[in-house]
Amino acid sequence: MDLELIETGNGGDLRIVGNDLAVVNGYENMPYLAMFGGSEFWGNDLLFNEGTDFKFSSTTEKVLQSVALNSAGRIEIEAAILADLAFIKKNVPDTKIVVSTSIVTPDRLDIAINIDGQAFYFEWNPSTAYLNYRV
Repeated sequence: MDLELIETGNGGDLRIVGNDLAVVNGYENMPYLAMFGGSEFWGNDLLFNEGTDFKFSSTTEKVLQSVALNSAGRIEIEAAILADLAFIKKNVPDTKIVVSTSIVTPDRLDIAINIDGQAFYFEWNPSTAYLNYRV
């Protein structure tokens, strides 16, 4: 069980339902944290022991902010997403991860991720650096 994260336009936040924090029972937060948690993610120090070879680094976020939104950039973004999600396959070897991206407009990239049948959707706007995320 984990607290549910949502994107608020200025970084992730916890979702509140009524007077309580919402929870998730699966890995709904993992793609978001892996792709946008950053090397400064507070959980890196809390959750991963010193000496571990894994910490969230958010290669995807860095690539989204540095490549042009074109065919070549799209391929680079997909590679970054797969690199950020590689820890899932390392820890659960039979996991199937499928990533596809599509340029909808010059200011919108849609990212669809499927992890063992669970779908995750991201919409990225490069001109405003705004991310919309939903499971």
